[in-house]
Amino acid sequence: MLTPSGKGFRAIRPMYRRFRRISRALCGFFGVVMPGEYTAKSAYCIQFQGTFSKLKLQPIWKAKAEPKCRFFAWTLLHKKILTANNLIKRNWPNDPVCKLCGIDPETPTHLCKDCTFSRQVWSFIKRWFSLSVIDNVGMTRSLHKYWRKCRIKTDKDQRKAFDGIMIYFWWNLWKKKNRRKFQNKSLQPSQVALLCKEDIEQYQLATRFHDGPQQE
Repeated sequence: MLTPSGKGFRAIRPMYRRFRRISRALCGFFGVVMPGEYTAKSAYCIQFQGTFSKLKLQPIWKAKAEPKCRFFAWTLLHKKILTANNLIKRNWPNDPVCKLCGIDPETPTHLCKDCTFSRQVWSFIKRWFSLSVIDNVGMTRSLHKYWRKCRIKTDKDQRKAFDGIMIYFWWNLWKKKNRRKFQNKSLQPSQVALLCKEDIEQYQLATRFHDGPQQE
């Protein structure tokens, strides 16, 4: 790394050395490289330091679902999708009430776990895909913790498929919410569940000959 030199620098050398000591201390604290030692990793770390919580989301990227749906799930679990509460934080005019149940405030967790409409949809999906093993998993925790608890209950060689089922469940709730908001179209829980089931089966059919053994 280049360091300043020359007569003009001698006058400020003590200040420069102090700056270097402070820089090393800060870089050690934030886990980034020293000034002048730029890397893509250091830029990424600085950009996102403190922005997202450190959730264990690696299985999302291996789930049996389309890339756009996996990305949506990743955004959802970070609570960054544009539900009513997040729109209000941006000072965008918006009705705060959930478009599915019409009762409670709309948040990412409410939309995809706590909403009475969503729970009815989830009940259909659990029955159709024989997921009774997760019936005793409590739904009082965060959406991320609920998903993690459910997948632990699932056989290890079926977890990628289970993650895909849950992702398509979330994805179709999001589409249902947008249809209701922007197109004023209403569907029953069984109809939304059927759309979800069709998405899952179509993906499984499309990838049937390309998937190897399912692993954690």
